[in-house]
This record gives sequence, structure tokens and C-alpha cells, in this order.
Amino acid sequence: MNLPKNAKKVFSGTRYDTYQWEQEMYDGTKTIFEAIKRNPSVQIIPIIGDKILLAKEEQPFRGKFTGMIGGECDAREKPEESAKRELIEETGMESENLILWKKTSFGIQINWDTYYYIAKNCKKIQEPNPGNGEKIEILEITFDELFNEVEKEEFRNKSFKEILFRIKHTPGEKEKLKKQLFE
Repeated sequence: MNLPKNAKKVFSGTRYDTYQWEQEMYDGTKTIFEAIKRNPSVQIIPIIGDKILLAKEEQPFRGKFTGMIGGECDAREKPEESAKRELIEETGMESENLILWKKTSFGIQINWDTYYYIAKNCKKIQEPNPGNGEKIEILEITFDELFNEVEKEEFRNKSFKEILFRIKHTPGEKEKLKKQLFE
């Protein structure tokens, strides 16, 4: 979601910028609203044969967790470029069949889009080269194990967890996802 045209940046951080704007209320009074904005993120579902790749990861401050392959888009980098870069950095693999699956956003007060990609037929082209703040071990899991993994407390990607919960509990959606991933 875009910020209002009258929003002004009042603080620039290393990851988040803070914006404020004046908003007229229904009774005619005016109030200052505020939002934060950051670069978009990408999350990738890499596929090798009948397996899905996840990352068992450790980062300073965040500790140990399980999550998806992905990260933040660099400045002026398109989400698809970021997805390709993150896939190579974290797994050493590339995919010639990268498909945008979903896009989510937190909304107006936390302006942060996440692009979810399916990376079919991944092939190793080099050794992984994660960032200096990442220790990553790649997990190969089955489609059914994916639903179990995201339900664990240590799974970090909460939006993806919510998406899979809805898929799991909506008739026909789980089979539809399986076809999207493996056909």
C-alpha cells in the first residue's frame, strides 16, 4: 500500500524510514498519522524433484529458527532479481522457472511488501554464500512435512504460516498448491 501524497519522511533508519502526515478526521479536527516503510522482501519456495527447501538458520539477535529462503530487496532491485540473488546466496542454486506466487503487505502503518516465489527445478551452480550475519543449513522436506514445519514455534515466517493455515483448512486448496509446486 502506498503512503499518502502528503506524507513526509521524518526519520531515516538503516532498515526502516518513518513518515508522518496530517489527516483530517470526520469531525473536522486534524491528527498526525505515522507509518514506517522498508524495502520489499522476497521469500522463495525452492523445489528439487519432489522436495521443498527450507533454511535452518541462526542470526545474531534473532537466534536459531527455521524459515524460508529469502531476504530483503536491495535498493532499486526488482523483487524477481532479489529472489534469484537470495536463492543463489543461500542455497548455491538457480532456477530457470521462477514464478511469482503471492504478494502480501502489512498495510499502511507498516509499509512492507513481501513477494513469494516458487523456484522449480533448482540446480546447484555454486557453493552457498550467505551474508556475514547468517548461518544456514538447508533442509529438504516433503510437501506434507512443509505443513508440519510451519506449525512449529521456531518457524519465523508468520505470514507464510498464515497462508498455509488457510490453504490447509480450505477444501481443494492443498491439492491446488501441490500442483503449483510440482507440475
